[in-house]
Amino acid sequence: MKRRDVLSGLAMAAAVPTIAKVASAQEAEQQEPRKVAPVEGCVALVTGSNRGVGLGFVEVLLERGAKRVYATARNPDNLPDVVALDPSRVVPLQLDVNNDEHRRAAAAQATDVTWIINNAAYPGSRIPEERRIRSASTLDDSKLVMETNCWSPAELARLFMPIILSNGGGAIANVLSAASWFCLPEYSSYSLSKAAAMMMTNGLRAELDRDPILVASVFTGGVDTRASPAGTKGGVSPNEHAHQVLDAMARGDTDVYAAGSKGMRDMISADPEAFERGRIKRFYESPLTIRNHL
Repeated sequence: MKRRDVLSGLAMAAAVPTIAKVASAQEAEQQEPRKVAPVEGCVALVTGSNRGVGLGFVEVLLERGAKRVYATARNPDNLPDVVALDPSRVVPLQLDVNNDEHRRAAAAQATDVTWIINNAAYPGSRIPEERRIRSASTLDDSKLVMETNCWSPAELARLFMPIILSNGGGAIANVLSAASWFCLPEYSSYSLSKAAAMMMTNGLRAELDRDPILVASVFTGGVDTRASPAGTKGGVSPNEHAHQVLDAMARGDTDVYAAGSKGMRDMISADPEAFERGRIKRFYESPLTIRNHL
């Protein structure tokens, strides 16, 4: 059998309903209680927590009664102000998410963790051409984007899942983006990585379905940070974004729509082709840039 025939067969098998009766959503809920993840008493580790969205998570976790928050950054010199929020509950950790030694050291120290918030991300090179496929001199930067935004959160999840389970369960929240659903041609490698991270998160959720860990895909829209589009105003604050995410996780939501991303999802669904054409038109006529790269 040809390889493409095998792949086609797998796709067909996945699409065709099984012969066994499929339970209704209501029956499924009765069989498997909905997982919820309230903040009160949790011990959370937040990657990239020295500014922006990550700092917002730290502040709101403390506000809502987290027992302890491990605040991480590539450079620990950027963490004293975060620790000063509550020195009795904030523990600083050096963590470059792409550094396996750092990841393992964090897991060895933070043995009481019940929540992981994978927030750290890399938008791509400062050079616009390097963030794309055709115009890039090599795909090295795209591979770094993928490593940072998809594989490193997966590695952290693998390290901390046994720890979370040993502590009675909790949550893994992967901060994705509305750009998981479509390609930003100005940031193709970023969209590629976030779409891959979305599927990675779906895989984690399936594997942890029978375990007491809520796995949340956080689809973030417009948050007012250094990564916001240049020349724009508005967007929710990092703290408001964190409140929206934590509210959703307390309800047991696995797909979390924050900072206006639900409206964008509805817009895409209404006319996917028109949405894509709009992004392409902007790419050629008025390319998007963000305020500041890392």
